[in-house]
Amino acid sequence: MKNIIYGLIILLSSFTTNSQAQSIEQNAHKKVKHIYLTFDDGPLNGSRRINDAVLAEKLPIFVMLVGEHALARPKDVKLYKENEFIGVGNHSYSHANNRYKLYYSTPKGVLNDFIRNKDTLALDNKIGRLPGRNMWRIKGRSKNDVSSGIAAADLLAKNGFSLFGWDLEWAHDPHTGKPIGTAEDIFKEIEKKLNNDKTFTKSHIVLLSHDEMFRYQYEESELKKLIDLLKSKDGYKISQLKDYP
Repeated sequence: MKNIIYGLIILLSSFTTNSQAQSIEQNAHKKVKHIYLTFDDGPLNGSRRINDAVLAEKLPIFVMLVGEHALARPKDVKLYKENEFIGVGNHSYSHANNRYKLYYSTPKGVLNDFIRNKDTLALDNKIGRLPGRNMWRIKGRSKNDVSSGIAAADLLAKNGFSLFGWDLEWAHDPHTGKPIGTAEDIFKEIEKKLNNDKTFTKSHIVLLSHDEMFRYQYEESELKKLIDLLKSKDGYKISQLKDYP
């Protein structure tokens, strides 16, 4: 009997220790805040500098490419695909020809446009972002910014696409492509969003920027500066979009 009781004590002690260790590990994971750096509309003039910055920093990003742009800049597509730190996704073939309301009036046409782009880029995933719309369709969860595009987003999701919107945009001048705001400004906005739980998923923030923002050396330096600020922040991790929960 004593041996049985002793064995039970050892078993319970082991179970408690393992449970505590697991709880500590889970709590530590919860404290990590994940940042996903995404770049739309490429490939464009800034693509090579983005590629160079990522190679120098050795941290993951995700680019959402447009088929028409890709056909015009095949070398940039090749650079992106050969970079182990870069994930490549679908931003439509036509980018709606910048006529968004008309584009989204025919959801089947949007689906065909995305399928065409997937084939053009030979993508091995169905991760995408709608042009001109901040809409989410991720693992059964959804969020919309406007009504135009909802039916198209639903149809894409029904056909297996995961659509990412964004929690914060690093805006740029539409005429010059120049970033609006410094790396420090964007870093502060990221902190504010995460601290106030103003993101689609708690402790996860998707940052949107655009390829044309990084055409010059000083703009590439701003991107590197933002990455360095994020790397230096305790509890922050720059993660790959394909690992988004």
